[in-house]
Amino acid sequence: MSGFLINVFIVAVNISKWKKVRPMSTADKVITSLGISRMVFPVIGLLKVILYVYFCRLSFLFFVSVMFLEFTCMHSSIWLSTLLSVIFCLKISALQNAFCLQLKIFVLNRVSHLIMASVMVSVSYALMFSLLANVDISNNSTQETYNNVLMSLSISSLIFLTTGPFLINFVSSVLLIIYLYHHVSRMKSERNKTSQLDPYYKTIKFTGFSLFCSTVSIIFELTYKQSYAVLGLLGNVFLCQIPPTLHSIYLIYVTAKLRIQVSNMVRFLWRR
Repeated sequence: MSGFLINVFIVAVNISKWKKVRPMSTADKVITSLGISRMVFPVIGLLKVILYVYFCRLSFLFFVSVMFLEFTCMHSSIWLSTLLSVIFCLKISALQNAFCLQLKIFVLNRVSHLIMASVMVSVSYALMFSLLANVDISNNSTQETYNNVLMSLSISSLIFLTTGPFLINFVSSVLLIIYLYHHVSRMKSERNKTSQLDPYYKTIKFTGFSLFCSTVSIIFELTYKQSYAVLGLLGNVFLCQIPPTLHSIYLIYVTAKLRIQVSNMVRFLWRR
């Protein structure tokens, strides 16, 4: 519920700013889309637990449908986090070679298309695996078949996640951290005030923390079978919610308009 409410807050603030005839920045578009996917994700997790505990004898179609929605939200969150990392890298770092300039123009001018592409890729993967699981388990619902489906999920997730968003996220995050580190070192040598360096330190911390959360989310998905065996369904669902929720909290902390809105809400509640 905390993850749901936090991401509802992020989406509501960005949409309210957009309704005031203020054009959304490229980063805000990705953050809003990321918030929507993370807003649905805990709801699907809760629905999954309820179906498992109270309606475990229902048709397998319910299980497949919930699995499809869960994987769509999970992969959308990972891909959109990667896109956000690339946008920050291209906007902040002053890479001047021709390839980086062309890439910057392409990405920043086609953010809406890239968001749609990220969601469609996630939907395609989730649909493919859900249909595969439906065919395998509906024909032979033995434990061996169930384990084979989970194994195929782990292998396909490993290929799909490590060759795609993880490598892109890792490269863009490392490049941005290296650039900011050299920039801070140069500013220190020029004896700038510490207060002028605070935004750079915050950006470095946020970039590193974002990469950490994405990595942990991918590890949780790749070890789904093992964590399910150790923690059970409820523990596994709860564990998968932690990285995106912590990342959303940190996102509120480093984004000025979100942080101001939180301060206003706390001040309003305190007065009441």
